[in-house]
Amino acid sequence: MISFDSDSRLFVLDNGSIGYAVYVNDAGYLETLYFGKRMERYDDFTCMRDTGVFASRRYLVPSGEDVAYGDGFKAECAPLELSPHGLSDKRGAPLVVRDGTGSYVTDFRYHSYTVEEGAPALEGLPHAHGDNAETLDILLKDRTREIWAHLVLTIFSDKDAIVKSFSVENGTDGTLRLTRAMSLQLDLPRADYDLVHFKGRWAKERDYCENAVLDGVQEVSSNLGRSSAEENPFVFLKEHTATAASGEVIGFNLIYSGNFKFRTFVGPFRGLHVTYGINDEDFEWTLEPGDDFQTPQAVVVYSAEGVDGMSQTFHRFVRENVMTYRANDVYKPVLFNSWEGCTFHFDTDLILSYLDAACKIGAELFVLDDGWFGARDSDLAGLGDWKVNAKKIDLRRVIDACHERGVKFGIWFEPEMINPDSDLFRAHPEYVLGWGEDELSLMRHQCHLDFANPAVPACIYAQMNEFLEEYPVDYIKWDYNRTVSEHVSRALPDRQGEVYHRLVLGYYSLIGRIAREHPEIMIEGCASGGGRFDLGTLFYCPQIWCSDESDPAQRIDIQFNTSLGYPLSCIGSHVNDSRVAPYDTKAALALFGTYGYEMDPGTLTEEEVSMLVRHAEIYKKYHGDVIERGTLYHLLAPHAGNEMCMQCVSQDMSASLVLFMNKLKEQDEFRFVRLRGLREDASYFNTLDGCVHTGEYYMRVGLNLSRECFPEFSHRLILLTEEKPQA
Repeated sequence: MISFDSDSRLFVLDNGSIGYAVYVNDAGYLETLYFGKRMERYDDFTCMRDTGVFASRRYLVPSGEDVAYGDGFKAECAPLELSPHGLSDKRGAPLVVRDGTGSYVTDFRYHSYTVEEGAPALEGLPHAHGDNAETLDILLKDRTREIWAHLVLTIFSDKDAIVKSFSVENGTDGTLRLTRAMSLQLDLPRADYDLVHFKGRWAKERDYCENAVLDGVQEVSSNLGRSSAEENPFVFLKEHTATAASGEVIGFNLIYSGNFKFRTFVGPFRGLHVTYGINDEDFEWTLEPGDDFQTPQAVVVYSAEGVDGMSQTFHRFVRENVMTYRANDVYKPVLFNSWEGCTFHFDTDLILSYLDAACKIGAELFVLDDGWFGARDSDLAGLGDWKVNAKKIDLRRVIDACHERGVKFGIWFEPEMINPDSDLFRAHPEYVLGWGEDELSLMRHQCHLDFANPAVPACIYAQMNEFLEEYPVDYIKWDYNRTVSEHVSRALPDRQGEVYHRLVLGYYSLIGRIAREHPEIMIEGCASGGGRFDLGTLFYCPQIWCSDESDPAQRIDIQFNTSLGYPLSCIGSHVNDSRVAPYDTKAALALFGTYGYEMDPGTLTEEEVSMLVRHAEIYKKYHGDVIERGTLYHLLAPHAGNEMCMQCVSQDMSASLVLFMNKLKEQDEFRFVRLRGLREDASYFNTLDGCVHTGEYYMRVGLNLSRECFPEFSHRLILLTEEKPQA
């Protein structure tokens, strides 16, 4: 898949579907000649490099020679893999190093390369994995100093994806400051794209936002200490005419959970310059002699088959090359969570009554949420004290009751947070991030623990591990209910520019250790809903709570938009007691995610219980083959109209689930929804009208939802199953 021609100085990454070509120019810079559908030949690159502007020249000191590069290298506009900083190229470098003289000039040139089988593992950082890959490691050296950089590119044999990252090593005998450390640069020869990103806030995560790429600088970023509800690290570029099923689309995501920045620059030559990685706001990393710094990995996906082509590649990549939960391919049980039913206000008998009622609606995993530990009767106290409050809950009795009924048991933690009213805070106030400031910002009455100090995650680990050794837990809900404000660590008195990144490394060290030492436990990520929904978390957690908003009024947008970049199998989705829509609509939407419940189950009517049981049976029968491992098609986008429609098709194309939902009330009219992904010559029975049609019919004519009045937030959940011919 990876080759190098020493005569033409051309690297080619080609998996038979996509191609990526990099040229070592006469100046020693790496030029990106091509990224897209594979080509038969990559050696005819002269026309790709000829921009019709004056070539760069060198003034050689002290000889005074004025020399042009033989291959016509043009510093200000050449499509590079790693632009220099502090020279004539002002588009924005992904790496910037400041040395002891104060100089910011950073100028990496080609030195050598190696090719290895597989995807490289990163120490302390989540990373892509898989044997179905080859990796190109290009070593570069700063032009005047012993500073080394590795550009690492991995291509997978079965996915249209490239994984990129940098590392920087200080080979000098002095201290260096790394003031920018992004994961990729991608220069494209055209800028006529739309940039799609996903903004939002709590309970309104991942709003679809599409803007044309304009001249100058555009940025999508988070500076909140986490990937955030305000901006998700998943973004994509689409040509203006691209649709769900056609056109060029380039998707990006970062295997990282902290501050990020996706930056585009379009200059006078109209090329598109992209840099992506750790947000450089308040970032400065000290490199002592011999130290190195590894950036997170960035994933780039290419599609010539529209947004869904990109989306489906990301889905497979996340499931197969990011997630590490050992039972990821095993059936995941129907979940019941206690939070919305009783919040902090419960005792053992109430929880046992919830368990009995939850079993009647098909629950197979019972989760006791916040309120079981310390002095935790509200959100004012207790965080940081991870010991069972035996006066409030007989946890052993609850767990035994679950297991006697064949139900798994789960528990809630928020390991990175602390209440000022807690034993841990009273014993170790210095464990709080920002401690020593005149005042601290409280959010939800809690402070952020200083996970940049290794002693702090070690302390939390000791408490969590003691609990997990004593109680047989099958599941952890790992919450994170505030953002970072005072990013000051007492453990790093002269390195405050490292705090944001070290907080993320501390998170990974703790969750990674828990996952390694308790591999039988499934961990679900959560952050005030979907505030840390990213590939870094999915490396450890096979699913993430998508949003605290479960009303279909907004949930259809949140869930649809999330699924553009993340597989349905990781989207935590529950049925709650919201009265905006009936239970069957909420249950149908929850099926297109990880199905579960969150309400007081004792208030359900017999009709509601019966309906939820039917949906639970659909989940148990079809989730694995159709939703989790199937192919998702986005048929109607809720941000583009009044209707949403998603379709999942099993890999063998024998079964399909279709969800149609509208927002505002609609009168009777013609509605034919064309399906995708079926076998044209196969016959399928559908539960909408009880008819059998060919796949060709469904894909060219469609499901007939015509001449029917739809109240607001109504839906149709339609199952298609293949009718086998009679022998």
